[in-house]
Amino acid sequence: MKNPNAMEEDEIIEEEKQADTIFTEKSDICQSLMNRYSKSSAPQHRHLIATAAAVRSIITAEDLPLTPVSYFAAGFTTITNSSEALDATEIAALSTLLSMVLPAVPAQAITHPKAAEAVSVLVELLQNRGEAMAASSFRAVVKCLGVLVGFCDLEDWDSVKLGFETLLKFSVDKRPKVRKCAQVCLERVFQSFPSSTVTKKASKFVFSLFKSYMPLAVRLISSTTVDGSKPENLEIIHMLGVLKLIVPYLSVKVSLKLLLELLKLMNAQFSSLTRHILKIIEALFETSRVEVIIPEADNIISSLSSYVLLGEKNPADTVICAATLLRVTVDKLDDGDRSSWIRNLPLVFRSVAVLWLLTSEASIASQASTILKELVKHHMDQRILLISERSALESTESSAIKSICAVFENALSTCDGIPNEHILDVISVLFLKLGEISYFFMKDIVLKLADLTSLSNGDISNTRHLQECIGAAVTALGPEKMLSLLPISLDAENLTCPNSWLVPILNKYVVGASLRYFMEHIIPLAESFEWASHKVKKSVIQEDLQAHAHGLWGLLPAFCRNPIDTCERFRYLTKHLISFLKKNSLMHESIAISLQELVSQNKSILRSNEGDCESNTCSIKDSMMQSSGVAYSKKTATKNIRALASCSMELLEALTDLFFSSPPEKRLYLKDAIGCLSSISDSSITKRILISSFEKLDLINGVGEFDNEGNHTHASIDQEQGDSSTTEKDTRRCVTMELASSLVEGANEDLIDMIYKFIRHTLLTANEEGQCEAYHALSRVLEEHAWFCSSQFDELLELLLGLKSPENIALLRSRFTCFRILLVHALKVCLEEENTKAFLILNEIILTLKNPKEEVRKVAYDILLLISSSLGNSSSLSSESCHQKLISMLIMFQIMGYLSGSSPHIKSGAVSVLSVLVYKDADICTSVPELVPSVLALLQGKAVEVVKAVLGFVKVVVSCLQAKDLQSFLTDILNDVLPWSPVSRNHFRSKVTVILEIVIRKCGSAAIKSLTPEKYKGFVKTVLENRHSKGSSKEAKGPDDDMEEKRTDSSSRGSTDYTTLRGHKKMSLSHGKRKREKQQPNDMDSGMKRVKKDRHSNFLNHEKQTQAQARGGRVKKKDMKRSSRREERKKIWKKQKKTNK
Repeated sequence: MKNPNAMEEDEIIEEEKQADTIFTEKSDICQSLMNRYSKSSAPQHRHLIATAAAVRSIITAEDLPLTPVSYFAAGFTTITNSSEALDATEIAALSTLLSMVLPAVPAQAITHPKAAEAVSVLVELLQNRGEAMAASSFRAVVKCLGVLVGFCDLEDWDSVKLGFETLLKFSVDKRPKVRKCAQVCLERVFQSFPSSTVTKKASKFVFSLFKSYMPLAVRLISSTTVDGSKPENLEIIHMLGVLKLIVPYLSVKVSLKLLLELLKLMNAQFSSLTRHILKIIEALFETSRVEVIIPEADNIISSLSSYVLLGEKNPADTVICAATLLRVTVDKLDDGDRSSWIRNLPLVFRSVAVLWLLTSEASIASQASTILKELVKHHMDQRILLISERSALESTESSAIKSICAVFENALSTCDGIPNEHILDVISVLFLKLGEISYFFMKDIVLKLADLTSLSNGDISNTRHLQECIGAAVTALGPEKMLSLLPISLDAENLTCPNSWLVPILNKYVVGASLRYFMEHIIPLAESFEWASHKVKKSVIQEDLQAHAHGLWGLLPAFCRNPIDTCERFRYLTKHLISFLKKNSLMHESIAISLQELVSQNKSILRSNEGDCESNTCSIKDSMMQSSGVAYSKKTATKNIRALASCSMELLEALTDLFFSSPPEKRLYLKDAIGCLSSISDSSITKRILISSFEKLDLINGVGEFDNEGNHTHASIDQEQGDSSTTEKDTRRCVTMELASSLVEGANEDLIDMIYKFIRHTLLTANEEGQCEAYHALSRVLEEHAWFCSSQFDELLELLLGLKSPENIALLRSRFTCFRILLVHALKVCLEEENTKAFLILNEIILTLKNPKEEVRKVAYDILLLISSSLGNSSSLSSESCHQKLISMLIMFQIMGYLSGSSPHIKSGAVSVLSVLVYKDADICTSVPELVPSVLALLQGKAVEVVKAVLGFVKVVVSCLQAKDLQSFLTDILNDVLPWSPVSRNHFRSKVTVILEIVIRKCGSAAIKSLTPEKYKGFVKTVLENRHSKGSSKEAKGPDDDMEEKRTDSSSRGSTDYTTLRGHKKMSLSHGKRKREKQQPNDMDSGMKRVKKDRHSNFLNHEKQTQAQARGGRVKKKDMKRSSRREERKKIWKKQKKTNK
């Protein structure tokens, strides 16, 4: 516990800090102090007020203004004239007053000579009366000195010398508060020096004082018997603390001298000065120029490396600090002295790498790994080292890299078993930064990694970091060089495959390889395994050989990941691909993925800005793609696309033939490959292929028109009667529609027109499966070709609205996807005709919300959210956010058009739509201020279905809006909702109660009482009393009961009544769930599914609770009466029992 004097000092210091921020250059100091401390009984406050009053009387007598300047002049005159006569208490009060006044004095108010004179007076006061002063008084005088030195002539060393020396002297004082204050003032003075001449002289003075402590410092670090905590030994530590603060402001010459002296004190073993020395060097490095560090770089690295190499013998935090300083030193050398940089680089790596091997702490190893990775990234880049394959074995940089790689090789050798993740991560970065030249320097490391994998018997499933390290080697070296070090081949005698564990790693990490290498080496190798499997009789060996062959075939997508010779070799590869498509069914998926990879990576480059290779992030990590050195230019990508397009017809024909003969699961990836190729092919080719498909499947007649088979009803009747030919034709049409939808992206107007005719024909004649595919194809056309949506809008709307809304969920979802695109287009165009037609689309969606099937309602709910999201995120009108708000307002106005003159069914559905959109984006209420009053107006009607929907909407509004936004709607809500509070049927009273509770919780009971109409004040009072009684009952309960009540209360008070999916049903979302769903809008669907499962039970529980609340205290009274009757019966029974005995 602090003694009273220490507590008094802390209070005075705190008062000074407050005064610095409160007092201004026009403040009446005495009056301010009286206002603050007039009621305080603390003696220091009474002395302070008395002193301020005495000074004020002097100012008044002199007829001077009551400003801080006047207070300073009067107080300082008192010290000058009466310093010997003042006792310790008076000096303490006067010095404290001056320390409060001086920060408020303007700089120009005190002249340089007067400031220098004041400094000399205060220094004399400290010399003569300092021993008798309390620490707080001493500190106040030191603070005054710091301010006054700033008022001196800062370009004249003689003017500031006395004050500066005094501050420096007391910056190593044994009293902590005095020392801290002096150090802060000293740093501020250093910052204010405008002249380099004054800075140099001040720096020399600081260095001379530090030199005087050097003998003591040397004795402390060289002897283990010297007690560093003795007062005489603490001064050197305080001096180092001063240096840490002011070293950024020292002159260059003094900084260099100081660094030399500090290095003398930097032993390999830890001492009481080590932490302070490291901190000073760190501060010096942060602010000093390169010329300060370069002359002593060798000494710095030698000293720090010696300290780091001792590892666990020194404290961990100091070792990490020293290792970080080594990295900074190398960074500085890289900028200024390349020869010294390359000479010291291996020593730095070796020193930091030792931390892996000598430490048992994972945190230390992790920090050392981070330092090493930064060193590798900054200093081991192939482009920085300027080493080519030709000069890889000759230059000094090569020698340094060999030494560094040897460090990591030794680290692998000394590990017992598989190395930890920290070592492997750094080696991975080293592979990626060296790139191709790592083949010359890291061969042995690759072989050691392979040996480690062999120790795990090829099972690398549990060695993720080892796998990633080998993968980095694959990316850096390339598959050709990697397989030269670790060959994969068929052992003819044993029928085995050495290094087969490498195939999955190749498949994941190969990038920028050669298609030529795949065709000349991988394909023959895979074929050798395939042939060998046919000659073997044992099924186990045969399966192994076939698995090896399939693994090698499966490397095709990896070799198509940014290959370096696409333009030259793709035509040759096409022959192999077509052969595989016709013969090898196991290659179909790999070929489809490979074609997508080749097309998409080149197209993304052509779409991107110059030099921005988006495809580099398609498949694997950015760092690995960058290290591969493969970054296509737009010129190269253009050539590659031409090469791909030149072979697209043969590939499309082969893929199309395969597509029609494949099962549905295989058609998925074939369709994607066909779509990629068709997007770069000439539309005449794809149109010819599509027409050929129509003819082969008898879908068009001799004149090129689609057969008119009647309507869908007739087709369904034929199917029910067992017409197998109709069923087969529907299947063919469905598969062809899948093909047509894949050709949409790169199609021209003629092809789109043909696809649309096929879609229209299918929608009018096909079964549900065919219609679903037709809707999907139509949505693809609308998304990819905006011109078609504009030109065919009327016809499309007539076609879709002429079809019956389906009950099939997948079909309905596809249909609504088309509606979404058309509706968004209509609202963006902003033409009155299109907006009128948009009502027709909304009409079907709103009617679907009233469907009795939950799954059907959910489809409508999802599409409304997608429409709102599409409009809210659109920037087609303007880049300004206000136009995005305009689009959101447009949809609101469209829906509000339903709210007058429609049937109750439509009205409640429209309100449900509004509830959905408000729940998704509550700002709609403020951006469309007419919205809430328009919906509340519907409460004037008597339709039960509409009233339920509106009350649900109001609950969503009050739950989602912030209190400040809710205030503007509060009057309308209370006036329109409270009239339904007397109505108990259909749970209207309980719904109003819940709404009122939410509003009270957000806006406060006072605001609600003031706005409530007189007629309903009794109801509001009852609700408030129930809330109060509930809160009071919680205080009387135990923690378990309280938690139980919280759980039940959350379903009533914090729930959000949701009528978005069905007008006459209610879905309650707890406050917690609602909050999580608001934070994760993409997960709203899954959250709603979970809520719906318990909707009925939650509904009943909620109604019971709210009805009990609405009845007020009647339920409690009944319970009390029942319990009292039970107690009376118990007493009577006990009396009868005694009588019987």
